[in-house]
Amino acid sequence: MISLRKIHHRISLIALIVVCISCQRNTLYHSYQPVNNTGWHRTDTLFYQLPHPISKDNNLQYEIGIRHEATYKYQDLWLTVNHDTIHLYLSDSIGYWKGAGIGNIRQYTHRFQVTNETKDSIKAFKIIHVMEENPLPGICDIGIQIKEPAP
Repeated sequence: MISLRKIHHRISLIALIVVCISCQRNTLYHSYQPVNNTGWHRTDTLFYQLPHPISKDNNLQYEIGIRHEATYKYQDLWLTVNHDTIHLYLSDSIGYWKGAGIGNIRQYTHRFQVTNETKDSIKAFKIIHVMEENPLPGICDIGIQIKEPAP
């Protein structure tokens, strides 16, 4: 039997795919990785292999997407993306989620910069969480999107 969480997750995923297909012609790369539904362990590295190396062009836009349950108990999320540490606020100071969603799943997107890469091009992204709680419950999926600036 399919759980209510999985149904909401699938509806959110389908809606996101429709939006991405219809209006993201400048997307160079876009992929989501699921997180273990029993909790995200710090040792569970999410790995995103790019189809071809991407130059560290300052004009490219890098975004990280977080899908989380509305029951996620923290306001923020600390991540390491390759060698950069990113601090995301998933809710405001009152507790309202910043991301949109249907039912129990919220989708939050945050633009970030690639700063600590040592090479001229990027071939992959590796993401881990650096929160104190381990495993970290309530995170469903993490995504990376790389876009060219809109013309």
